[in-house]
Amino acid sequence: MPNGNQSLISEDSSVMARMQKKFWKTKQVLIKATGKKEDEYVVASDADLDAKLEFFRSVQATCTELLKVIERYQHRITRE
Repeated sequence: MPNGNQSLISEDSSVMARMQKKFWKTKQVLIKATGKKEDEYVVASDADLDAKLEFFRSVQATCTELLKVIERYQHRITRE
């Protein structure tokens, strides 16, 4: 049973993924155009941010699944 919140989360994730992809492509084009090398600290910071975003998405997905389970449980106990 699809949930309205789930579709919103999926859309948000899709939009976020497209934005990140465009950001990275634009960043690479800018680096090539200016002839600059990437700063190792910026690269490390980007990797750290990516790891934190991935962790956040994992927690978000887990919470969404937990919410679904709680809603089903609540529906079952109020129905009986």
